[in-house]
Amino acid sequence: MMKRARKPIKSFNDRFLERLEKLCQGEDIAISNAEMRSSLGWADDRYDKVKASLLAQKLIKPAPGQGGKVRFVDFPTRIAPRKSLKVFLSYSHSDEELKQELVKHLYPLTHMGLVESWDGRQIKPGEEWGNVISKNLDVADIIILVISVDFINSRYCYDIELKRAMERHDASEARVIPVIARQCLWHHAPFGKLQALPKDAKAIATWPDRDAALSTVAESIYKMAEQLLEVERV
Repeated sequence: MMKRARKPIKSFNDRFLERLEKLCQGEDIAISNAEMRSSLGWADDRYDKVKASLLAQKLIKPAPGQGGKVRFVDFPTRIAPRKSLKVFLSYSHSDEELKQELVKHLYPLTHMGLVESWDGRQIKPGEEWGNVISKNLDVADIIILVISVDFINSRYCYDIELKRAMERHDASEARVIPVIARQCLWHHAPFGKLQALPKDAKAIATWPDRDAALSTVAESIYKMAEQLLEVERV
């Protein structure tokens, strides 16, 4: 029996904007906070928190009236597109083939608008590769480490990319995900404290079905992306 496709999770911000649009009924008008709060069925603290977030993003603005009102800043093109999370893949060129297979399994997440993947193969001719890598690493929301003995033995991967990735992870600026490509002595590395993928940190190379392993990795990243987007938009 075919499984039903999972519906995308709507953030509280999206729900607020959709309800405001519905109550406006196609007109550029202000809606009272009382009517919005009642229609959404939210407690005061939830409503106030979401409203403050949307005011800060300049998607809505306050309007005069008893108890206060809200309206769109730019009606009717007021709802910003859902932001995709930036995913940076750090890997040894010895694992190019496996990395490319992982990227293929992440494509469905890209089609859903959840993530945009980047790796060193996207550097254009004439660009200073070190600067481009550093720039993309510094703006990534999720950093995937494709772990193998070649990754650990790579001075650039280990001493530069990994170091910066862990700095951003420890500062809660990004989420680092080790993906064990080939079995090696990785538990004592700086990322050894992190939950690794696939399930039980079983190296992808040891799975009888590599697609099955990569599918579990993609599913875990899907769940993480949904969680991060939900938190970011509230």
